[in-house]
Amino acid sequence: MAKIHDLSVTLRPDHLENSELELNRVSHEEAARIFAKQHRLKVSDLPHGSFFSSERIELRSHLGTHLDAPYHFYPTSEGRPAKFIDEWPLEWCMSDGVVLDFRHKKPSEHITEFDVGAALEKINYRPKPGDIVMLWTGGTDRYDDDPRFAEAAAGLNGGALNYLFRFGVKVMSTDSATIDMPIALMTERFMKGDKAAYFPIHRAGRLTEWTHAEKLTNMGILPGPFGFKVMFFPVKIARGTGAWIRAVAIQDEWLDGAVQLVDLSLPIMNHSFEPEESRIITVDHDQNQRAKAKRLRMPVPEIVHLGAMDIVDTYTHAGTHIDAPYHFGPTNNGQRARTVDELPLDWFYSDGVLLDFSATKRPGESISLADITGNLERIGYRLKQQDIVLICTGAADHFSDDPNFADLSIRLERNALAWLLDQGIRVIGCDGESLDGPVGAMVEALRAGKKDQFFPLHYAGREREFCLIHKMDLSSLTRTHGFKVAAFPIKLERCGAAWTRAVALVPE
Repeated sequence: MAKIHDLSVTLRPDHLENSELELNRVSHEEAARIFAKQHRLKVSDLPHGSFFSSERIELRSHLGTHLDAPYHFYPTSEGRPAKFIDEWPLEWCMSDGVVLDFRHKKPSEHITEFDVGAALEKINYRPKPGDIVMLWTGGTDRYDDDPRFAEAAAGLNGGALNYLFRFGVKVMSTDSATIDMPIALMTERFMKGDKAAYFPIHRAGRLTEWTHAEKLTNMGILPGPFGFKVMFFPVKIARGTGAWIRAVAIQDEWLDGAVQLVDLSLPIMNHSFEPEESRIITVDHDQNQRAKAKRLRMPVPEIVHLGAMDIVDTYTHAGTHIDAPYHFGPTNNGQRARTVDELPLDWFYSDGVLLDFSATKRPGESISLADITGNLERIGYRLKQQDIVLICTGAADHFSDDPNFADLSIRLERNALAWLLDQGIRVIGCDGESLDGPVGAMVEALRAGKKDQFFPLHYAGREREFCLIHKMDLSSLTRTHGFKVAAFPIKLERCGAAWTRAVALVPE
């Protein structure tokens, strides 16, 4: 059985980083009033007089545990347009991990080529091309209780970076706020005239295509310095300069074989056809440079070319996301419902099975228990406990260019859901806006007094504990079974939903 280690900090409104996270929570009772007003209903018309929690959030894409895109460093890399985060190859985001311990280094000290060589010699390890090198500095040990955590760790110098490049390493990570030296120290040296001291490791991306994850945590829980895989799959932000990740280390013999990674995710994007609007505001390199010049009261040419950043204003149900039990209701079978940050990670890494109804079902139609069992019989598969069931309806084909996308959902009947849960299924994914069917049809059913036809699966989440993954891209998945799914939710504190970068791992 796979063992999964969580390496991610928690995103929360009262974090101690130097940029804001604004979170507007809408409770189940508030959501009921909002929905009733929108559709000219009485709150009492809704089942339980309640609806589903939601969260609106504004934050930077480099907050918390995240992966930088090459475009963050510079507009070009190796003479070509630098990749945005949604263009970064997934194959580079999963590999063998190796931890190098530099906790003995002071924040004012560089991690040098000699230090890296000595750390590798100490653990008797030679990096392979594609390995993910993880710097353990102790930086996030104080992440939750000391705003000075960003000043508490050493960073790489250019010699150490180039030394790792020679092994074929393309992705690195650190448990510090930055893989460079502490920002305050770099700024101090820059103000004294040493321009080369300002983010030299980030700016190396101009000449060499590479990237890194920042603000990992829990490095001490790993079983050793190597002998595990790491996954740094970034949330799919369209043209993002970086994105949040749920960084994990996994011990699983199944991963020893070669696998192909298939992207199962739809993006968070500007002007999508989702029910709520997302806004991605990119502060480009030149804009950031001018803003820095203004703050420091210096001529723009004297400011080193700075990295691009994103401010993302969105909701937790944008793009491919996971609904946690708390989204459905405040309680589950009489107990407090779990939020997305409280769910076991092994729910989101398991064998997958694809049930394709895209050719047999039309929007507004339903998938019955007989449809589910018949599909399983046709593909010759018997469900196991904690399989991840993926239901393809063809709706994702319309995500990017059809304003009717949200109305193209196909409904999973409640007895079919109950049967899946009885088989030990805890996570069900689909490619539509909802597995409850089109909202308009459900509202009309509610007006006719048919409460049992109004979001039946969501309300079932108050009685049985399960999760739903919505808005997946299942079009590139050619196998019906014999693959694994990894879909770890971003670690948002006390939220009913969170984004995920869902990926299928298919044996080659």
